[in-house]
Formats: sequence, structure tokens, C-alpha cells
Amino acid sequence: MLVYRTPAEIIGHDGLRIVLVRGVPSPWSQAAKTILEIKRLDYVAAPLDVGAANEEIVTWSGQNSGPVVAWRDGPPLNRWLDILLLAERLAPTPALLPADPLQRALAIGLGHEILGEGGIAWNRRLQMFAMAVKAGVGARMAPLIDKYGFDADDSAAAGARIGATLRGLSTQLRAQQARGVPYFVGEGLSCVDIYWTSIMNMIVPLPAAQCPIREASRPAFTATDPQIVAALDPILVEHRDRIFKAHFRDPMEF
Repeated sequence: MLVYRTPAEIIGHDGLRIVLVRGVPSPWSQAAKTILEIKRLDYVAAPLDVGAANEEIVTWSGQNSGPVVAWRDGPPLNRWLDILLLAERLAPTPALLPADPLQRALAIGLGHEILGEGGIAWNRRLQMFAMAVKAGVGARMAPLIDKYGFDADDSAAAGARIGATLRGLSTQLRAQQARGVPYFVGEGLSCVDIYWTSIMNMIVPLPAAQCPIREASRPAFTATDPQIVAALDPILVEHRDRIFKAHFRDPMEF
């Protein structure tokens, strides 16, 4: 069971600690937490509340966002790739990056297409911002829009960008399955499978029993853009379900 400590407690902790977004299934936070758990790394966690000042965390890490991961006296890390590389260094087994350099590059590239700037999560967030702007920005969303920015043209292009990435992911997964490998890259489970499972809660969220989003928020996390719906190959949904069942906390905790 996930037990949150106070920010002061984790800042002063001498081991591995993580700041997780609380109250919503942030794909970045869920992926980071799951990677640490797959690698059986012990950690302590503190919450980051969306839209709040989170002053202690900002003073320590320089970030008002999650996840933030830090090991001993090393710097707080907040980028998905930095967190992955730290986890790989602390627990090389099981590896979540393939040993083969080309497959490793593919895994990092697909990770960027899912969680990086301009990727699926980035563009889905733009679409959520567009919904908030249309409805009248509330107190919860205003700080996020101020932080990440909102551009109507970028938002209008988000569906096409996500659709293109989804088609690429389904092509890759089908090629892997055709050669008898039920994972996105390499020969086994990788970070890409974890990232994909995490981002799907911003496209087709798991049922409430597995992903207990506030029901009022569930429509915002459900993609209705026709370009996304058309590109979402059932093989991608099936893959999410299988990876979640095998490797994620059920129900999710956030």
C-alpha cells in the first residue's frame, strides 16, 4: 500500500525518494513508481497536489510537478529519461532498456513519443487545457495552463499528432508479435510497455475498480477526438490490459 510521507520527511531521507502527483493518474508519476517497483527498489514517497503551491517541494527540487526522484545526495530528477537511467543504474536487473544498442535507441525514442515533449501525454494535456479554456478555466487548471502554456493552434493539431504516433505504435507491436515477442521492443518487458500502460489512462482509462479517478474527471481523461479513436488499434488496448495485470498495482494508487 502506498503511504505518503510529508515533503520534509522525504527531503531529509538518505535513500531513494519520489514525489508523486496525488489525485490523478499522471502517466509520468505512475510510470516512474512502477519502474521502481518492478526493480524492487525501496523508496519513500511524498505527494504533489495539482494546482497547489507545494512550496517545500519547489524549494528542494526546483519543480512544481511530479514525479521527482532523488537518490541519496544526488540532484532531484524530474525528466522521465533521467529517472529511468537512475533506476537502471541502481537496479540493472531486470533491465527495462534492451542491451542491443539499436533496440535501446528505439526504446528511448518510443518513450519520447509517449511521454516526451510533443508526445502523446503532452498533446493530450493540450487537449485537456482546450476543454478547460472552453468551459471557463477553473482554479485547479489555471496554474497548470500558466505553467505549461496553451496555444489554440497546437491544441487543434494534437489529435493528428497522437493519431500518427498510435499508428506507429500499433505497427511496431504487430511486428513484434508476428515474430513471437509480446512486447514493444527487444525480447522482453521494457520501459515502453510501462509508459504505454501509463499513458492509456489519458486515452481510455481503466475502469474505476482499477483506476479510481474522480468520476467528474473521467470524461477529461477519455479521448473523444475522432483522429485518436480511429487510430487506437485494439491490439494497443489489449497490450495495456495485459501489462497492467502483470506489472502494475491493482487498483492504481495516486
